[in-house]
Amino acid sequence: MADVRTNIFGIGEVYELQRDGLWVEKNRESFREYGYFGGGRGPSDLSIVERIDYSNDTTVPSLRTVLSRERRVLAATGNSNFGYFGGGDNFAPALSIVDRINYSNDTSTASVRGPLSLARNALAATGNSNFGWFGGGGTPSPDTNRVDRIDYSNDTSTTSVRGPLSLARNALAATGNSNFGWFGGGSPAPGRTTVDRINYSNDTATTSVRGTLGLARSNLSATGNNNFGWFSGGNFSRIERVNYSNDTTTASTRTTRGYSRTDFESLTGNTNFGYFSGGTTDAAATGIISNIERIDYSNDTVSLLKKGFLSTNKWVHTATSSASFGGSPVSYLGAPWVATAPYGYFGGGYTFPGLYHSTVDRIDYSNDTETALIKGPLSLNTRQSKATGNSNFGYFGGGVIPAAGLPPTSIINRIDYSNDNGTASIRGTLSSSRKYLAATGNSSYGYFGGGFFPNFSTVDRIDYSNDIATASVRGPLSLARFILAATGNSNFGYFGGGNPGPKSSVDRIDYSNDSATASVRGPLSSSTYGLLATGNSNFG
Repeated sequence: MADVRTNIFGIGEVYELQRDGLWVEKNRESFREYGYFGGGRGPSDLSIVERIDYSNDTTVPSLRTVLSRERRVLAATGNSNFGYFGGGDNFAPALSIVDRINYSNDTSTASVRGPLSLARNALAATGNSNFGWFGGGGTPSPDTNRVDRIDYSNDTSTTSVRGPLSLARNALAATGNSNFGWFGGGSPAPGRTTVDRINYSNDTATTSVRGTLGLARSNLSATGNNNFGWFSGGNFSRIERVNYSNDTTTASTRTTRGYSRTDFESLTGNTNFGYFSGGTTDAAATGIISNIERIDYSNDTVSLLKKGFLSTNKWVHTATSSASFGGSPVSYLGAPWVATAPYGYFGGGYTFPGLYHSTVDRIDYSNDTETALIKGPLSLNTRQSKATGNSNFGYFGGGVIPAAGLPPTSIINRIDYSNDNGTASIRGTLSSSRKYLAATGNSSYGYFGGGFFPNFSTVDRIDYSNDIATASVRGPLSLARFILAATGNSNFGYFGGGNPGPKSSVDRIDYSNDSATASVRGPLSSSTYGLLATGNSNFG
């Protein structure tokens, strides 16, 4: 049968698979929690590939395979089964060669695949589980804006040319998630701040220019997870973070390295940590290092932790991982991860005649034939509110409170799933008071859209990591509506139906570009309002 793990969206679904004996528990071997560092230059150009074990990252990486030839200033990406190392040079000329590492047999010499459509060095790469995109680079002259796509299922063919970057450059860096790739910085000197985004589903178009890096830099590197990308190096010690869901703003400064400058290092990681390796700490490239340092994505404003060392001092190398977002098919679940019986929460509401409620009921998905349990209440009696949340908290926003004139509210209540007997805590507010709205979100943000009093097209975004702040107004729905419904997955939110009308239209919010007006998608089969919605990673 197919690997059921590759299509999991909710923790509840994982629990059911565990209960039915269909879930293979996560362990280091079955999911290959490793990072691979290959090529580069040490005492001479290198072909060696070494592997770091994320579960034991204070030891020296183990030497695994070798590339088909020595080379430096190359780029790498991959999926959960293979790593692809492309381009580079051995001083001269630039190369188009692509080598593939088989993670399940990573002591064998890498096999030659591809090649790239254009020989080049100092390029960057990122990808998802099906394809890898190699962009930019030098040939060595002139620089190129070309983007090549390798199809992992047909990787012996020459890579196909896709839509170009917005400008030609080399010595850039790239990272991404399953839907988009971000290419940032690059030469010529003193460097660029430009960040381009590739839409994997429309990759024949020219990449769109997003927000900028805070520093103009080249010779930099990047890594990331499903929600953020971290850019480091390029003559600076400062690490900057691109927020994929708000990528038109300038990247935020997080922490700094322990060096005044770093160049030509290599980064990779999993969903929880990023690993920085090697590089040079001076302009003359005499301060080449072998250090490996780790950034904790959940606490990225503190100093990096020193971990192990590469086998030799190394720079202008590259890295990829079987456990990065584009690698592990379930890397978004984290590591390690143990399922517990999940729950669904229903809060507030109205019973005739005239009774408003703060009650919260909890359904146990593993025993859903029993009466729901009453848990801690909301902080106020309310109806016509809507809720969303992540794996830790549930957020109930807006609605009507029982007072003279039945005014709507902007209050947001938060349920702590780990302590759901307590009264929900009041967090930040919506940008405006409203009722009959809809809500959905992903693991980082909650989106509340539409509503009434008056009719709203407004979309508010709650940042779960700073949920005491007032929700920020994002791009609106395509039209004002209320009594609508919403659902979504980790990348998009869908708002459908509603009044006045009624309406059949469905709006889609792109979380990675949520300041734009929601795009109109295919309609519902009929015009309707007062509906509800749910879904998984593929369908609503």
